[in-house]
Amino acid sequence: MREALVKGPKPMNPALIILGFGLILLGVLLIILAAFLGRARARGGGLILIGPIPIIFGDRSLGTILLIITLLILIPIILFMFMVTAG
Repeated sequence: MREALVKGPKPMNPALIILGFGLILLGVLLIILAAFLGRARARGGGLILIGPIPIIFGDRSLGTILLIITLLILIPIILFMFMVTAG
């Protein structure tokens, strides 16, 4: 058991790191291409969770979606907190 702790974590697979950076680059290039072609409407919004307090900002049409996402994130966290403190 102690030998497993001494060895440390396994190194990450370089192929997965390269794949991740490649997907991010592809996404950025697609966004730039859509902006230059003028076929995309820019909308934005965000959700910041500071403890249990959500801060939602951005486009009005995204407010409802972000509120639902906030609830989907917070409900399991609160349930987990109650389970840990109760037992």
